[in-house]
Amino acid sequence: MSKVTGLQKNIGDRLRRLDASDITKIILSVVLILFLAAVYHRSGAPDVPMDSVESALRKGTGLSSMQKCSNRQLMQFMGLDYSDYDSYIYYKSREALGVQEVLVVRVYRRDDLTAVEDAIDRRVADQTRTFEGYGPSQVAMLKNAIIYKRGNYIFYCVDKNPDRYEEVFRHAL
Repeated sequence: MSKVTGLQKNIGDRLRRLDASDITKIILSVVLILFLAAVYHRSGAPDVPMDSVESALRKGTGLSSMQKCSNRQLMQFMGLDYSDYDSYIYYKSREALGVQEVLVVRVYRRDDLTAVEDAIDRRVADQTRTFEGYGPSQVAMLKNAIIYKRGNYIFYCVDKNPDRYEEVFRHAL
């Protein structure tokens, strides 16, 4: 008998000896592997140009009512150096007492998302402290701020309807 035939017979014998608990373990293992693969795949994001994301946000939201911010303003208001990141868009309210903001940053490495998220958290905390005593509507918007990460992107929005901005952003990716 050849080695291949012996190996086939050995595998066949083992398969015949499987009971219901062994089959259940195999099926659950396969399902777990498929689930983990789906989660890993879903956490990524396609490489969408920031111009396309900005265009989608302008068409589907009230972004045009805000002013587009420069590299200097990104550093001034968010504490982020634009040269550390692949690309970004940053819009904020035209009004001095407005808290509406939209920020999308595409980082080079996913590890860099933490630094951007920390800067966003500081911005929200600072703004909340600023408006706490006299701006209840601004504080309410800040408490409803959305921070969403996908792949190498992080999205941040403060608005009366931040869910709409997030929805448009998700569809843009």
